[in-house]
Amino acid sequence: MELLPIPFGISLVIPTFNNSGYLSKLLISFDRYYPARKINEDEIELLVIDDSNPKETVKIQSLCSQYKVDYLRCVGNVSKKRNLGAIQASHEIILFTDSDCELTSSSIEEHLKLYKTNPEINAACGVVEFSGETNWVWGVVERTGYLGCFSFAKIMPYVQWGVTANLSVRKSTLKEIGGFDETFLKTPGGEDVDLGIRLNKAGYCIMSCPNSIICHTKNTWNKLGRMIKRGFSYGRAHYHIIDKFADKVGREYPRRAGIFLLVTLLVIVKGILLHNWIQLLEIPFFIFLVLTIEAILVLGKEHFELKAIFKEVIAYNLDLSFEYGLIFESLSKLNTRGFWAKMIYSEKQLVYERNRKIIQCWAFVIGFTILILIG
Repeated sequence: MELLPIPFGISLVIPTFNNSGYLSKLLISFDRYYPARKINEDEIELLVIDDSNPKETVKIQSLCSQYKVDYLRCVGNVSKKRNLGAIQASHEIILFTDSDCELTSSSIEEHLKLYKTNPEINAACGVVEFSGETNWVWGVVERTGYLGCFSFAKIMPYVQWGVTANLSVRKSTLKEIGGFDETFLKTPGGEDVDLGIRLNKAGYCIMSCPNSIICHTKNTWNKLGRMIKRGFSYGRAHYHIIDKFADKVGREYPRRAGIFLLVTLLVIVKGILLHNWIQLLEIPFFIFLVLTIEAILVLGKEHFELKAIFKEVIAYNLDLSFEYGLIFESLSKLNTRGFWAKMIYSEKQLVYERNRKIIQCWAFVIGFTILILIG
């Protein structure tokens, strides 16, 4: 008698907070591509973990009921929500995504294929593509260093860490390493890096799954104020990564934010000693000067317009928000790691960054020279 195959399954875990509008789009995409809640004989489960305000909670619970997905209440940071989802998940494979994402026809199927093809796989990272309205802020965001991690799966066979907008892990493996670190900040950021590093340290590879694509809306990334706050939060979270994994820490080139803070302090002291507060105008002048010089040096080999320099300078300010968050959190813990410490994931990373760091150093040298000459 032929034995029937044992059903294989995957659980999608989706944390959310006051996000019913975007969550509805995700659930619509889930219902569109996986109406039977199965791929062949493989079962699919979706869990929404929420701690929204009362009005939003009612909307989210109604959505979960409408689309027949499980609703879980959990007050806490995103790590705590993901851990609860993982504990309650019925299946061995857990796929994490965010409530401002939408699924595609390949999102779940490709993860399942990977695990079924190779039972040795313990974690996999897919690709996240951004979709939706493109405005000038998005053009700035594209020039920052924030987006590279969403495409790791396209450029390398294994990753050190993967964004949790498209990351799957075996439930048993997640339990073994202790799940997501719930001591991270309330605002999201850093917990995915932390998980990836601990997975690799435990001897588990995160395999790339480049054919699994999940779409992330641009609408939560194309507002300047929100991006500044996001960068600052990411920087604060990154301090905890540096503090936790000292064996992966090296020395960084002088950070823009650190030098700007030093110049600010020196100019303030100079103003006090000379009783001349006009000197304070040197601070914004120096910052603008250095960032503009760096933009010109970066774009110098291209055919560029003035607006390209403008976008490049704004992009540097978004990167600066990350550095200021890192330095802020470092100083709040009474140490200086935020000024000089750097996470080193691989030697290739250092080679890739070298030319850009050299340009930054030359921008500071030229900026200081001009400041001294006019001072």
